[in-house]
Amino acid sequence: MFTKEGEKTVDSVNTIIGAGTVLTGDVKVEGSIQVDGEFEGKVDATDTLIVGEMGKVEGNATVGNAVIVGRMFGNVFASGKIELQRGSQLLGDIETRGLVIEDGVVFQGNCHMGEIADGPSRRRDEAGGEFSIGDEFDEEDADI
Repeated sequence: MFTKEGEKTVDSVNTIIGAGTVLTGDVKVEGSIQVDGEFEGKVDATDTLIVGEMGKVEGNATVGNAVIVGRMFGNVFASGKIELQRGSQLLGDIETRGLVIEDGVVFQGNCHMGEIADGPSRRRDEAGGEFSIGDEFDEEDADI
């Protein structure tokens, strides 16, 4: 996972929710977590969330990276990368710096990518533009 040269790979998984296990609640992990069973609740992991082929997660996740092979129903915030592998399903919004979507993935939601940025009004003001989001717009101001 994340095998390009210079990119981080998942060396070890220190928390596993095994196949046949059904777990409900919130989990906070220092490191990586792999879900091969069913988990309902919030996931907070400093490293990688891996949803295995038979795994199912219902809830939001805040992680370093995410690799989804199974089913994820919830929003995912990853400070690194999200990888959606062939056959996976993700129904929810995502926010990440990098995204890989293989052929055959079902993804329904919104995606925000890239570095954390300021809102559009601040970017326009810094660039010397006349308008900010809160300003009224007059047709006279438009160059038509």
